[in-house]
Amino acid sequence: MISRASEYAIRALTFLAQQQSEDGFYLARDMAERLGVPAPFLAKILQPLVTRGLIKSQRGRSGGFKLADGKLATDISLYDIVDAEEHLGKIRKCLLGQSECSDDRACPLHQYWKRTSDEYLALLASTTLRELGHFCEQKPQSGYPCPTPIA
Repeated sequence: MISRASEYAIRALTFLAQQQSEDGFYLARDMAERLGVPAPFLAKILQPLVTRGLIKSQRGRSGGFKLADGKLATDISLYDIVDAEEHLGKIRKCLLGQSECSDDRACPLHQYWKRTSDEYLALLASTTLRELGHFCEQKPQSGYPCPTPIA
């Protein structure tokens, strides 16, 4: 239900949140290797997250990406991440392609989609990086977010 870009963005920010105590920057190519994702694609999808102020980037020898100053894993929801990649306002568009689909001018799927999309958006808004990190701590065998073992 989310794009590959959003999936990778969530995994990357989960990784950065787990590393936050080290207070260092991580190169996109190093994260990509650890996360098992294409490096050029990861570098591209991190940029909207920088623009939104969720992460900070720094060029140069000790550069890379990290959570933005003052941002904690509890501050960043999946909605924040996915919206940066996909502009979630588009989810409200009619499933059947009607130019106007509202309670007054509903398509056959309007009520179902309205309820489903509301639940989906609420789930994204109520789930934080901290919760994903907690899952990783409780279930390290899951391999999330890094399918590649740390050497």
